[in-house]
Amino acid sequence: MKNKLYSIQEAIVHMKKENKNKNYASIDIDLVLNIEYKTNNIPIRIQVNLPYGNGKKYKILSMVEKEKRNEIKKNNNIKIGFKKYIEKIQKGWTKFDILIATPKTMQSIVKLVKILGPKGLMPNTMLGTVNNNPQKIINEINRGKIFLKSDRYGIMHTSIGRINFTNTQILENLKSLLYILNMTKTQHLKGNLIKKIYISSTMGRSYRIKP
Repeated sequence: MKNKLYSIQEAIVHMKKENKNKNYASIDIDLVLNIEYKTNNIPIRIQVNLPYGNGKKYKILSMVEKEKRNEIKKNNNIKIGFKKYIEKIQKGWTKFDILIATPKTMQSIVKLVKILGPKGLMPNTMLGTVNNNPQKIINEINRGKIFLKSDRYGIMHTSIGRINFTNTQILENLKSLLYILNMTKTQHLKGNLIKKIYISSTMGRSYRIKP
């Protein structure tokens, strides 16, 4: 039934049946927000600590000054530097998921706003991605912190786990996301912020679930 509303538990059962042999399929959420995006297209930005993470390893670019670089624990998912990445980004390179800056380097990074802004990659003080303690925010990301922004249609997209997560893990991640959204206030809000919620697995059907 096209307009049927499912409980999150029902949707999880259906998705797991669809993905019996696909343990690493992503579980994705589309949140239709109750905002007047046509007349007041101001994006909603939030940060959420998913208690179980979403199973994704994010590629992090840390653009910090030299004296800060030794504070960062290096691994395969982190690139560290500054001037050379300014030049690469100016040429169109954006092969990273999250950009972390310090207040000092941000003075130069703002010049890249036309490249980074449309891709949602600009660091943001309110989200903590402009930070004098870059390792702190990297640790939070590794523990499950995600950063979300509504698109130009007032829809927020994200992953809340993998199909091999337990039902409880998926449910707790979703609860954390919805809690933060329900606590978010916006000037042009009419009624509840969340209008509709859809959940799906990679290449699977979409289920509209009860808010």
